[in-house]
Amino acid sequence: MELFFKRKGRRGFRRGAGSPTVREATLRGKRSLTVGFLTLVFTASFAPAQTNNIHERLENAATLIRENRIAEAEQRLNSILKLAPNEARALNLLGTVRAQQGRLNDAENLLTRAAKIDPAAVAVHMNLAFLYLLKKAPEKAISELKEVVSLEPHNIEANYKLARLLLSRGQTDETISVIEKMNSTPPASAVFLTLLGDAYFRKGNADKAEENYLLALAAQKNNAEAVLGLARVSQNRGDTKATLAYLSQARELAGNSPELLYKVGVAALGIGVWDDARLDLEQAVKLKPDEPGFLIALGAAWLKKPDLFAAEPIFRRALEIQPANAQAQMYLGYVLYKQKKLAEAKSYLEKSIRADSSAPEPFYYVGLIVQEENEDQRAVALLEKAIEVSPSFAQAHVALGASYLKLKDYPRAQRELEQGAKLNPDDSKAHYQLAVLYARLKDPQRAQAEMEIVEKLKTLEQSQKREGDTFVVMPAVPNPR
Repeated sequence: MELFFKRKGRRGFRRGAGSPTVREATLRGKRSLTVGFLTLVFTASFAPAQTNNIHERLENAATLIRENRIAEAEQRLNSILKLAPNEARALNLLGTVRAQQGRLNDAENLLTRAAKIDPAAVAVHMNLAFLYLLKKAPEKAISELKEVVSLEPHNIEANYKLARLLLSRGQTDETISVIEKMNSTPPASAVFLTLLGDAYFRKGNADKAEENYLLALAAQKNNAEAVLGLARVSQNRGDTKATLAYLSQARELAGNSPELLYKVGVAALGIGVWDDARLDLEQAVKLKPDEPGFLIALGAAWLKKPDLFAAEPIFRRALEIQPANAQAQMYLGYVLYKQKKLAEAKSYLEKSIRADSSAPEPFYYVGLIVQEENEDQRAVALLEKAIEVSPSFAQAHVALGASYLKLKDYPRAQRELEQGAKLNPDDSKAHYQLAVLYARLKDPQRAQAEMEIVEKLKTLEQSQKREGDTFVVMPAVPNPR
């Protein structure tokens, strides 16, 4: 009866109505997999018959939520809370209702109240974890999931979500620790073994990654994600033949699953097989046309062709489905910037920054736009923010150096340009700006040396048909199912 809510596209939430993770065990006199016995907080005047009546009314409210009869459910829950304002289960259910209505702050208030009243309520902590993900507060989500794991150490869903979230935050050692605790009791789960392989690969240990991917395949022969992991390992080792073979195997395993085709397409995108990536992602979009993550990945594949005009309507379609999607706004802003539609590009990039300030690229491209508008002081602030988010962003260092050069702040210009050239020695723009800087500093020998590098790099870029500053970040992950 204690419903977990999750994201589902633009509708906001979905409920696991029939799964063990959402049943209210107290009504059956036993514990469920993830919902513990919830202590009821009543006044002394409550008679047993009244208590049983509240149980029935809570179950009825939960049924109404499952049936999407939200207004009726809300009415029932409010009436329960008038009689029993500290009923944790009612607060939890009303919290899920508020979340579905998009009232995330109200949902948080209700759920945190429920957690204070009944700290051992696993369902409440799980709902808070999902809520904090929606509010872009991953550290709070991690804290709630850790609370669930402390209450139920073998809760499969909580451990898996915790491990995935830790990995997404780059906390590989902690990810490995969580998974190895779960896998200490055989037989090890294929999904956990695959995730463990991902963690080791992210950590740079290709051998341990391969070992766990192979164990995952031994546990589940049709595990497409483990095969994709082996493709990444092979690519990392420079074994193109094995990489393509694993990619082909994963494609066969994917069949008509849009989610798996998406993952195969993203893997192909990652190893540079652009045409295959585009075909895989087009098929995923065909099967599931209203998934913004699929559309964003397909648009990213078109950018690698590069074909800005094919990519543009795809990103616009993603924004029709999910107007506040920060990554779609960023990509569309980039495409418009490349088409010299600077005002519209700036608008989308600034929206992306407001929606999610964790990506460096929107700051970088708005910085370039205001540079073209001769607002170099503003450009400096934006480019410094891009570097703060991603210190190894070579192009941002170069652009920042160029602004300092225009502002005649030569020491800072030299620092940023040399850092950009160090991070990316093949960036002709960095060496050109350094040549200009050294000429102004009356150092003709170094200026001439930089111009010679520029000429060599221009020839190389033309032969390789490189676009220069095109970026393709990892496509959005579709909403969890």
